[in-house]
Amino acid sequence: MNKKVISSILCTGMLMSAFAGAGFTSQAANDGYTFAMLIPTMNHEYFENCVEFAQSCAETLGCEVVVYSADNNADTMSKNVEDAIAAGVDGILIDPYYASGMKCAEMCEAQGIPMIAFDSDIEEFAPQEDYTQYISFIGPDDADAGYNMACNLFENATPDEDGTLYVGVVQGTPGTAVAINREVGFDKALEEYTEKGMTIEVVGRVNGDFAAETSLTATEDLLQKSEKINGIWAANGGTATGVMAACKNNGLEPGKDITIVGMDLNSSNVEAVENGELQYDIGGHWLVGGYAVIQMVDYLNGYEIANPKTILKLLPITQDTVDKFYTDYPDNIPKNFDIEAACQINGGDAEYSSFEFKFSE
Repeated sequence: MNKKVISSILCTGMLMSAFAGAGFTSQAANDGYTFAMLIPTMNHEYFENCVEFAQSCAETLGCEVVVYSADNNADTMSKNVEDAIAAGVDGILIDPYYASGMKCAEMCEAQGIPMIAFDSDIEEFAPQEDYTQYISFIGPDDADAGYNMACNLFENATPDEDGTLYVGVVQGTPGTAVAINREVGFDKALEEYTEKGMTIEVVGRVNGDFAAETSLTATEDLLQKSEKINGIWAANGGTATGVMAACKNNGLEPGKDITIVGMDLNSSNVEAVENGELQYDIGGHWLVGGYAVIQMVDYLNGYEIANPKTILKLLPITQDTVDKFYTDYPDNIPKNFDIEAACQINGGDAEYSSFEFKFSE
């Protein structure tokens, strides 16, 4: 196993222990602003990485981040909004799962507390319009990511003997904007490649709920019901992990007998790309939590958030570029990103939230 992958696994393991409950408070923060960071779960490497970078940005800027995890429970997410507001924090950073974004915006508006949404868009309204305290959204272009995943799958999976490419779709959490938009991207690619003359049959779409265990079971059901399947589009990192495990359980060798693409750049899946089991992965969007911290600090210091909605193109990797990823993103952080210099309060140009995910020249 690559040493950097081991380092990442150890780091995220420690974060799982440290952030297991709601309301964890950073011990390294100074006497600056206090932000509440509301997330759906810490039981996922993406959110561990997101919290880690946000904590790093806050510590560098002399702030404190209090993390509220909903433990994958909609009621808890709603209660966490109430608890964060009642705590009197200076700002709220929220990944608005389970329709929590509207409630958070309404409460922040009433209390005069600025909020930034990250990762998952609040599609009902736009920042700086319906609610003045909803100042910004920073998130990934999920539709573009889902599209690129599908394009890579269609171009690299081997069609069946009859010339048809049989593919399965393992979806994310039903009803979430993240899951919906990624599958929109898949459908766009499916339409394009079909129009170009490629024969593709979607043998099934099953709910993986963005979770490895659920995706494992869903994929096993898909494999048992489908006589032919050449490739699988997996909605995120945990989903791809479950898909690969299910394929192995059914005697299929990922990367040889079946082609799998995924998203998130989880450490184990980056390793799977490295060893050829996972054909393609795309991600890096855990950085949006840190960008939200930087943006909130600027806002509270009187600087304008000129771009209230930032949609980031993500970083794709294949087996040919894994080593470059390890070099350019040690411990999942872009090595050339300067947290202090990114802030407008330190002379930055406010381009931090549109940091381009790419490899160095």
